[in-house]
Amino acid sequence: MNYSMFSWFGYFMNFEDRIKIIADAGFDEAMISWEDEEAPWAIKKELFPEIVHKNNLGITNIHAPFIGYSDIWTASRIEIQPKLQMFKDYLRDCQTFAIPAMVMHTNDLDEFQPDLDKGLAFFSELADAAEKYGVDLAVENVSRQHLLVYLLEQIDTPRFGMCYDSSHDFLEEQNCGRILKKYKHRIKALHLSDNDFEADRHWIPGEGRIPLDQVMAEILSVPTIKTLSYEVLANEQWREKDPLEFAVAVRKSLAEKYN
Repeated sequence: MNYSMFSWFGYFMNFEDRIKIIADAGFDEAMISWEDEEAPWAIKKELFPEIVHKNNLGITNIHAPFIGYSDIWTASRIEIQPKLQMFKDYLRDCQTFAIPAMVMHTNDLDEFQPDLDKGLAFFSELADAAEKYGVDLAVENVSRQHLLVYLLEQIDTPRFGMCYDSSHDFLEEQNCGRILKKYKHRIKALHLSDNDFEADRHWIPGEGRIPLDQVMAEILSVPTIKTLSYEVLANEQWREKDPLEFAVAVRKSLAEKYN
């Protein structure tokens, strides 16, 4: 089993230093956010892959920016076309940089009335682009998990699937592992972390209340899953400590029990 960590984990540092910490903590891969970083350490996203590889890490996936996902389900075809092309370009970037997968959301947190036909048309076209570029498209289980369930039921192509986020899954009583149990064989990416059932904490696994034994039993039953990936954020107490100490704690959190 390989281990991966998301490149933003709560410490204000430049990208290269964060990647070095992930490598020094013993990870095999990194997940990266596919958008330019701004001042005080401005860097273009196209430079990320070289930095990651220079630190002897693979790239698990990119995460598309958090920009107006709910529009996918409400905007007209003409209005949504630029956004659709943008996501297609991100998939093409994955092919260009030999990155195997892209993660994106279904929707934002704000209230809206989804038009299922519009959402299906958008994601179906993206799924076709994923097949064209040979890249997995992993749609994350954020709020309104029924929308992701709808997409998984309607779009049955080899490259289209789910990014399973354990912290998101255990915030609402009606979820709590149901989507994992039913669609675990559609998993294309993982965001493993913990919470207290009160907020999306993204703590180190074992620091909260999520029944990780149950979660890991489902995940490890899928032979195609070869990488355990953490999307974690250092809380205030951790940020008073050395970031490498934090990353090492993340690396050990599941490996010692489930390796």
